[in-house]
Amino acid sequence: MLNISKIQTTDSDKLNHNIKVTPAKNNSFAEKMNNFYTKKPSSENYKAYYLSFGKAGKKEENITNSQLKALNGYLDKESKLMLDSLNKKGILNDNSSNDGSTVMDNLIKIAKEPRIQGLDKGIIIKEVIKALDNPFSITQKFGDIPIEVANQIKSETGMDVPTSPIFSSSCVAASMEFNLASRKPAEFARFAEGLSSKNYSVNKNIKLSDISDGFASSIWMLREFNSDYKIAPNWNDVSVNIKPDRNAIVRARVQTSYKDEKERSCVDVLIQSAILNLCSQSTYNALTDERTGKFNPDNAGLTDFEKTFGEQILFERPIISVVYQNLDENGYLTGYNCEREETKQHILKSLESGHNVIIGYTHLDENNKVDGGHEITVIGYEQDKNGNGYFVCNDTDDDLNESVKISEDKLLPLIHHAGISKDSLNENDVVVETWREIVNDFQEMIKKERNI
Repeated sequence: MLNISKIQTTDSDKLNHNIKVTPAKNNSFAEKMNNFYTKKPSSENYKAYYLSFGKAGKKEENITNSQLKALNGYLDKESKLMLDSLNKKGILNDNSSNDGSTVMDNLIKIAKEPRIQGLDKGIIIKEVIKALDNPFSITQKFGDIPIEVANQIKSETGMDVPTSPIFSSSCVAASMEFNLASRKPAEFARFAEGLSSKNYSVNKNIKLSDISDGFASSIWMLREFNSDYKIAPNWNDVSVNIKPDRNAIVRARVQTSYKDEKERSCVDVLIQSAILNLCSQSTYNALTDERTGKFNPDNAGLTDFEKTFGEQILFERPIISVVYQNLDENGYLTGYNCEREETKQHILKSLESGHNVIIGYTHLDENNKVDGGHEITVIGYEQDKNGNGYFVCNDTDDDLNESVKISEDKLLPLIHHAGISKDSLNENDVVVETWREIVNDFQEMIKKERNI
């Protein structure tokens, strides 16, 4: 039986190699994984695990013609068809948001209230509708910045910015964005509205128990992540203000005016930047896709510790980051923390409870050494007529606007970590909260590395 206390180790010699998957910095990793994916899933075979998008709840109200008319003025023919489809599916009435507002409430708000200068209401509305109509269209791919725009940025900020498209380390944030759009459509629309508004932020009210079992440890964690928060008078709830870094405005403006096919939209930029800023202790720079922060010795991406914190805030539920692979100090795979069937059951139980599972998987060379890693989202599971199992997944970096499926025999050995719903773990699993020790070890390890 899996012992979580073993997985959430505080051994400083092993910690970094159990927690961090180093992302590849070029396209070779993606090319290596071309054979990883198989054909498009057969939806009838995985309905038992794959829940309908936007099933969290909805208001039993009819969308009025005046509401549709308020939006149609911003839409082209294709977007109008998507809006009509969302209406027929009941997604416009979905109220899975933190404040109970519906998708339509937030779309109307975008249309009627001022946006940040340089952002276009019509484009924001169309991008929200597109993402909700097909969440698989959400991507992590950065766009290029025209030279004249880069020169203007430098003259105003003194910052040199890359003009060519940069390799994106935002797979975790894009996966969380996908989960918002697919599982909580109204919350996705609320994020798009709030982050593009004059407030440039979104406020979330959550229970402290969603972050940690203890009051003191929850507050301590919020402080360690430099969160902007307020404790409610009942001392059980907390309000967290989520906002992107200021450079995300520049990125969003660029994607408003210069977006090419298969690049991130302005909405993608704002939501992914907000998530990365939340998880990296407010140190993210959207122009360079780099961060600092105390929990990651690298300047890009997120550790699974940071990912877990962000997931708990965004999805308002306790999540355990379970590390399945044992890697030595040189990045070689030396073993696993549990049997493959148990890993599979952790994922399936999370799916059965209505939650997608973001996993970090590694690519191993011929000597079993990690030479790349990536984060994708498991959304379902199916079996073929011969009993072979496949995980149905979304990859925000594969240039596909649809799901893919991966053989469980291929994927399970490569899973380094996964964000598992706490209620999906076995009763006999020993869950030990070790946040403080993990942070202390990270800080000591980073200090040592920087002094070398």
